[in-house]
Amino acid sequence: MGLILVQFWSVTIMTDFAENLRKFRKIKKYSQAELGRKLHYGSTTIANYESGRNEPSFRDLIRLAEVLDVTPNELLGIEKNPKGVMEKFQKLGEREQKIVIGLIDSLQE
Repeated sequence: MGLILVQFWSVTIMTDFAENLRKFRKIKKYSQAELGRKLHYGSTTIANYESGRNEPSFRDLIRLAEVLDVTPNELLGIEKNPKGVMEKFQKLGEREQKIVIGLIDSLQE
């Protein structure tokens, strides 16, 4: 089950990455070709990233983030604490926390 969750997480992140790359590129008013030239990429690299056909290496992810003036986490769509989930969980009573943990455990089986 862990492998399925990792694969799901990877697919979700890369979908977010493709959408976020397009969004941040447009905010900077770069065409795909312009952004590619700034990074010394081939003519289709950015298009392939934005369509989800290819994924950048870690080094290229950092370079993209630098050129677009964002963090790698912003490009990937990763939040450190999405929507205050931990704070909400901690406010639950002990009984409710056990129910939530039970639900999570049952999803992993």
